[in-house]
Amino acid sequence: MVKDLDKVFKPSSIAMVGASNVPAKWGSFLLINLLAGGFPRDRVYPINPREEFIHGLPAYRSLSDLPVVPDLAVITTPARTVSGILEECARCGIRSVVVISSNFSEVGEEGARLERELVEVARRNDLTVVGPNTMGVVNTRHRLYAVGAPVQLHPGPISFVSQSGNVGANMLGWTMNQGIGFGKFVGSGNEAILQASDYIEYFGQDEETALILAYLEGVDDGRRFMETVRRTSLKKPVIVLKSGRTEEGSRAAMSHTGSLAGSDHIYDAAFRQTGAVRVDSSQEMLDLAKSFERLPLPPGDRLGIITLGGGWGVLATDATAAAGLRLARIDDRVREVCDELLPPFWSHGNPVDLVGNIYMETHLAIMEAMAASPEVDALVVLGTLGTGTIIGLNVLVSQSLVMEMSEDAMKSFFTELKERNLRLLRRAKELMLTYRKPIVFVEMQFIGEENLRDLEAGETVIFTAPEKAAGILAKMLSYRRFLERHGLERSWTVDP
Repeated sequence: MVKDLDKVFKPSSIAMVGASNVPAKWGSFLLINLLAGGFPRDRVYPINPREEFIHGLPAYRSLSDLPVVPDLAVITTPARTVSGILEECARCGIRSVVVISSNFSEVGEEGARLERELVEVARRNDLTVVGPNTMGVVNTRHRLYAVGAPVQLHPGPISFVSQSGNVGANMLGWTMNQGIGFGKFVGSGNEAILQASDYIEYFGQDEETALILAYLEGVDDGRRFMETVRRTSLKKPVIVLKSGRTEEGSRAAMSHTGSLAGSDHIYDAAFRQTGAVRVDSSQEMLDLAKSFERLPLPPGDRLGIITLGGGWGVLATDATAAAGLRLARIDDRVREVCDELLPPFWSHGNPVDLVGNIYMETHLAIMEAMAASPEVDALVVLGTLGTGTIIGLNVLVSQSLVMEMSEDAMKSFFTELKERNLRLLRRAKELMLTYRKPIVFVEMQFIGEENLRDLEAGETVIFTAPEKAAGILAKMLSYRRFLERHGLERSWTVDP
C-alpha cells in the first residue's frame, strides 16, 4: 500500500520546532531557506519558548499554543527531546513530521536507544516520520524548501530520494548549474519509519514525477525494496546510485546512516531484475537523468556517428563497443548525401568523417540523412557545435579586423555564431520528434562548460566525451529492453 506523503511534500502549513535566530543553528538556516523559497510566511509557525520573534515571524512557546493544526512539523532540536515532541505532535493532531535532528542510530548504542524510542512513539501514534538525521524535503512546485542547503532549483519532473543528505544537497546544487529540473527531494536519513522504498513508491504514483533518482547506501528489507522498484520501473525510470561497492565503502555507509550495505553483487543482480538503471557516479546520474528527460529511448543498439575529425571517430567507435553497442551500417541514401557534400576521401562508412568540413548546411544534411536511416537507432554528433567557435576564432585572429570592429558589431558577430549552433540543435530536436531516436552531441573544446549548458537550454543533451555519450545511450537502451520484456513502451513528448 502506498503511504500518503502529501502532507510531507504538499503541506499547507508548517511548524518549525527548534526555530532559532542564531545563524549557525539548523533551526535558523532551515527556516531562512523555507522563507527564501517562497513558502507563505503566514503559514509558517516557529516554535521556541525563549524567543518572541524569529526572522520576523511571531514565535510560539509550544505546538499546543498554535492557532491552527499545521500539516507538517519539522524538528531540529537535540535527539533526546524528539520523542517528547512527537508525543506533543500526536496530542495536537499533527500526523506528519520531518526529524532533521541527528545523533541517533548512526552514532552508537545510546543513539540507537533514542531511535528505538522514536519508533515506538511514532508507531503507537500512527505518525508519518521522515528521518531522523535527514537534510529535509523539497517540492519546487509547492515552493517548499524545508532543507538544510540554500538551493533554488529549476522546476521539473524529476524526484530524488537520498540516504545521504550531503550527497543529495550537493547534487541538487549541481543541477542548478546544469539546468536540470527537479520536482521533489527528500533525504531519507536513518529511515526509522519511512524507507527509501516508501518514497520511491510514492514518487511512482505521483503524476508530477516522470523520473526517479535514488542514492542508496543500504537496504534493510531487500524483498520489499525489489518489489517496489520493479512495480515503479514499469511506469517510469528509476536511476540508482549505490555506494559501498567495496568493503571499505560498506563500513563507511554503516557509520554514516547505520545502513546495512550488503553484497554489491547482490545489488547488481537485483537492479537488473527490477529494471532499475544503476549508475557508477553522481555525474553519470545527472547525465542520465537529463537524457531520460530530454531524449526518446533508443529503439536498438545500432549507433550512428558523425565526427568533425577522424581521431574522435576512432575513440567514439571504441566507446561504442565498450558500451555494448554496435556501429550502424551506412545505407545508400546516407552514402549518396555524403558523396555529394564531402570530398571523395571521406570515410565511406560509420563513423562518418566530415574531414573538417565547417559548413552548417553540410552538417544538417548528413545529420538528417542519418536520423532518417532505418539502419540507425541513435546518433552521436562530435565537433559540429564547436565549428562555429572555430570560425569565430579564425576570423578574430586577424588583428586588423578586430581593430575595425565596434563593440556592438563584435557582439552581433558572436550572437550569429550562437544562433548557428541553436539552429542545429533545434533541427536535432525536430528530427527526434519525427523519428523517435535520440541525437546527442559531443564537444571536447572551443565552447566551454557554461556555454554548453546555455546551448542545451534544458532541451538537448551535450556531452564532453564520446565515452559518456555511448555509456548513457547503452543504459537508456537497457531500460527500453526491460519495458519490452513486459510488453510496454515509454512515451516521449516535448514541446516542439
